[in-house]
Amino acid sequence: MRLSEPDGAAPRLGLLYLHGFGSLQSGEKATYFRARAGEAGIAFCSVDFRGHGESDGRMRDLTLSRNLEDVAAVRALLSGRGWERVVLFGSSMGGATALWYAALHPADVVAGVHIAPAVGFRRGLERWAGPRRLARWRREGVVRFASELVTCELGWELMADLRRYRLSGLVERYRTPTLVFQGQLDATVDWRDVARFARRVRSGLVELVLFPDGDHRLTDRKDLLWHRARSFLSALAERNQEQRPEDSA
Repeated sequence: MRLSEPDGAAPRLGLLYLHGFGSLQSGEKATYFRARAGEAGIAFCSVDFRGHGESDGRMRDLTLSRNLEDVAAVRALLSGRGWERVVLFGSSMGGATALWYAALHPADVVAGVHIAPAVGFRRGLERWAGPRRLARWRREGVVRFASELVTCELGWELMADLRRYRLSGLVERYRTPTLVFQGQLDATVDWRDVARFARRVRSGLVELVLFPDGDHRLTDRKDLLWHRARSFLSALAERNQEQRPEDSA
């Protein structure tokens, strides 16, 4: 876990960054957003999911449930440090994990800002594997996964676990104000899955920004993402202030 508290004091509000599949808490986006948060005087925390970066564990044992346990452990540590409110800032797998964490623990999360959240993670793996490799994966319990970013073994438990987290259940539970950035040229996360999620949740809850020429990582427009995120969080803070009943004392 990497923690940045600009003024050295426990913040009322901080950002918790959750990286993507095969990535690191020290990746390009995390490093950039940490720097911008520091300049703005905003606390920032990041963590390597188990099986990634500096954390223990194996990629072979990756599941969404394990990721959620990691987020819960970090959230408990931050709460112990006095963090009152947290904005989850997720990328790809980290975005999907953040969405589910917020849905299951709505009181713990004040807002979400996500880049290409992998709400269709299971379907994406099924498309990657194809029918024959999927059947062999189920039968043998492990598959060799390879992409531009990562090469690793994945256990079948990942697929079995993902089947317990259905999009319909996420839509039904989700109550957190959220900003989502999604490229329509994303070859990893199907933008239509993300748009379907945004459309089906409670009206006005999720603001979806689509980039027709955007890829999966959107690293070429980090400045724009940060500017939109700051505007979104500022507007949310103003609305919350307006809705708060006046102190009767």
